[in-house]
Amino acid sequence: MRIERYYMKRKIILSICVVFIIVQHSQTLAQIKTFKELPSGLAKFSSSESQDTAATKNSIEKNYWLPAAEVVGLNLGVWAFNRYISDEGWSAISWESIKNNFRNGFEWDVDGYLMNQFWHPYHGSNYYNAARSNGLGFWESAPFAFGGSLMWEYFMENEPPSYNDIVNTPVTGIILGEISFRVSDLIIDESTTGFERFLREFSSTLIDPMKGFNRLIRGDMWKDGFKKEKKSFNAAISLGAHNVFFSRKINNSRTYASFRTDLNYGDQFDVENHKEPFDYFSLHTEINLTPDDNIVGIFASGVIWDNNIKLFNTSKNIIGIYKEVDIHINTVYKLSATSVSGQIINTIPISSTISMQNYLGVSAILMGGTNSAYSSEYGKDYNIGPGASGKIGLRIIAKDIGSIYANFKRYWIHTLSGADSEEFVGLLNVGLTYNIFSKTSLGLDFLLYERYGDYENFPDTQDANSAIRFYIKQPI
Repeated sequence: MRIERYYMKRKIILSICVVFIIVQHSQTLAQIKTFKELPSGLAKFSSSESQDTAATKNSIEKNYWLPAAEVVGLNLGVWAFNRYISDEGWSAISWESIKNNFRNGFEWDVDGYLMNQFWHPYHGSNYYNAARSNGLGFWESAPFAFGGSLMWEYFMENEPPSYNDIVNTPVTGIILGEISFRVSDLIIDESTTGFERFLREFSSTLIDPMKGFNRLIRGDMWKDGFKKEKKSFNAAISLGAHNVFFSRKINNSRTYASFRTDLNYGDQFDVENHKEPFDYFSLHTEINLTPDDNIVGIFASGVIWDNNIKLFNTSKNIIGIYKEVDIHINTVYKLSATSVSGQIINTIPISSTISMQNYLGVSAILMGGTNSAYSSEYGKDYNIGPGASGKIGLRIIAKDIGSIYANFKRYWIHTLSGADSEEFVGLLNVGLTYNIFSKTSLGLDFLLYERYGDYENFPDTQDANSAIRFYIKQPI
C-alpha cells in the first residue's frame, strides 16, 4: 500500500499541531505537578484531584452504521486519489484482482519502513476514530479498525493482502487513535467563541480528523455549549543539544538540535479511576535535527488493566497491562514495536524529601521491524517479525533539587520476512536533572544505542553509538 502522497501534508500539519497544543494550554496547566521523566508508559505523578472518565464518555448517541459508512468512504477516497490522481499501479483493481486476493491469501509485503510502520497505523487510527467519535467506546471501536484494514487488504489493492499490515494498521492504529481522540477532546471547549473557538476546533481536527468531520456534520463545531471538566494531565517541553559519537568514537561525532515533548494523561497510580482503557497514558516524542540527518522517536503507552498490589508497607505499588508502540529512528537502527506489556511499578519514600521510583516490565511484541544490512537481498529495507522486550529503571528524586535516573530497554525481533535472523536492539539512558527555578530544570543524559544481528545466511552484525544530551526542561 502506497499512500505517501496522500498523507505527506498531514505529517507537516501534525507537527504544527503539537506546538499549538503546548502554547494553547500553557495557562490551563499551571496547577500541574512536575513531570517525572521515565520512558514510555512509566512516567509518574500524583494528584489529589479525583479523576473520572469524562474524556471517554460523552453525550453523543451511539451510532454503529455511520462509522461503518465512513470507514468504507475513507477507503474509497484514498483509493480514488491514488487511482485517478497519482495513478499508482497497485490501485488498478478489478473483480479479478479481488478474487485473486481471496484465492492467494496473505503474504509479507515489500513496502518501505515509513509506510508500513507509521502511515499504515495512522490510516488505522482514522478507522478507529470514525467509531470513537460516533459515541462508541474503546472495545466497540476496535472492530472498525480491523474491518477497515481487511477491506483495504482484500478489495482496494491488486497486491496480495499483507500479514504485517493486518497487524500494524489496526493494532497500532487503535493506540494512536485513542490517544489522538483524548488529546483532541482536551482542546475542544464549546463555551468559547470567535477566533479562539476556531483555533480550538481547527487544531482538534488536525489531531483527530474523523472527530472533526463528525463534529462538522452534526453541527457541534459552532453550537453553544459549556466547558467540560477535563481529565487532568501534565506536559513538558525540552530543548537542547544532542551530540552523537559514532561507533562510540570521540573524534567522530555530530551535534543535533534537540526538541522533545512529554505528555502524561491521568494519574498512573490512581487505579481506582482507571475504568476504561487509556484512562492513563503517556506519550513521548522527540526529534533531533541537523541539516543532513535527524533522529526521531515516538513512544506511546496506555493502560488496559491495572491494580494495586502490596509489596512494602511504605510504598505504592501497581501491576498493570499496557498497550505500547515504540518507533525510534537513529543512525544505528530503525526500530518499531507494537506490543502488550506487563509491568510492576512502585514508588518508595526514603525520607521526607527523597523518594525512589522503580519499574520492571516484560512485553510481547506483536509485530516489530528493524533495518538490516541484508534485507535488500529480499527486496525490502528492513526485517519484520514478532518478538519480545524487557525494561528496567529507577529514579531517585530529591524534592526542590532534582533527580538521578537510569533506564534500559532491550528488544528482540525474530525475522519472519527479510534476512533470516534474530535482531537485538538496546537503549540505555542514564541522566540527572537540577532544578534552577521552581519548575524549570537543566538535564544531562548519557545514551547508548546498540544492536546485534545474529544471521543464518550472512555474517553477524554489531554496532553501537553513544550520545550526550544537554537540555532545559519546562513543564507547561
